[in-house]
This record gives sequence, C-alpha cells and structure tokens, in this order.
Amino acid sequence: MKTHLQLIASRLAQLEKLRAYLIHATGKIEQCGMLQKRPEEYTLDDSNNLAAFRMRVSEFQEHLGKLLASIAREEEIEYSGFSDVLAFAEKTEIINSESAWKEIREIRNQINHEYEDDPEVLTEIIKKMVASIPALLEWEAGARNYCAAKFGLGESA
Repeated sequence: MKTHLQLIASRLAQLEKLRAYLIHATGKIEQCGMLQKRPEEYTLDDSNNLAAFRMRVSEFQEHLGKLLASIAREEEIEYSGFSDVLAFAEKTEIINSESAWKEIREIRNQINHEYEDDPEVLTEIIKKMVASIPALLEWEAGARNYCAAKFGLGESA
C-alpha cells in the first residue's frame, strides 16, 4: 500500500475511535439535562461533561478535516487553502456544504475561545453544537464511504 493511502487508513481508524468518544460525550450532555439547565445551575460534573464535549467536537472536526485534506491530496486536487479542500469535499458529496462546515467551526470557536458570559447565549451555543453532531457524523460516514469506494479502505460505519 502506498504511504499516503496508509495515512488515510490511519486517519480513518483514528476517526472511528473519535466517533465513539463524540457520541459518548454528546450522550452525557443530553443525559444530564444540560440543554435545559442554565449555566449557573451546572454541577462540577456538568462542567466536566461540557469540557469533554467541547473537546470531542473540536477534535472530531479537526481530524475529519485532516482526512478530507488527505483524500484531496490522494486525488491530486490542487489546493492552496482549506476552502479548496472543502470545495472538493462538497463536489464529491462527502459534505453537504462548505458553509455548513464553516458554521459548525464557528460555533465550536465561539464556545472554545470567546468564553461567553451571557447564560442565554452560552445555552444557545451548546444547543447549536449538539445539533451539529449528526452532520459531523454524516460527513465522517461520507468520507469513509468515499475511501472504501475509491481506495478500498475502511468499511462503511
């Protein structure tokens, strides 16, 4: 197997683990009722669950982006920035839209970097983040299916 295909296979294996972590962290957020609580009501466990969830979303999207770039490279797509990679992923229908990817990244950045003080705004950001999980999982499955069909790597999840 070519070195670059080995890298793609490795990224697929990593994403499989990260998908399980993301699903677990999302479940924790939902099970403990954080979508109905105000941030000032969070227990220490709630805060830890939120921190894990934020990390898992960030980590999953980051690694999925690396996989998309690796696929584009294997397909010999010329790109100078990540927008070119997203355009390729949209054209091949791995993701449904570049703007949807960027919107999820913006939500992720809001919760990770802006340290929102307004409880209503923070609650809405968390809800948007939870709502973005199905799209991320769908795109990961799309990338996995693409790799299986084009390169004979991985299996449909």
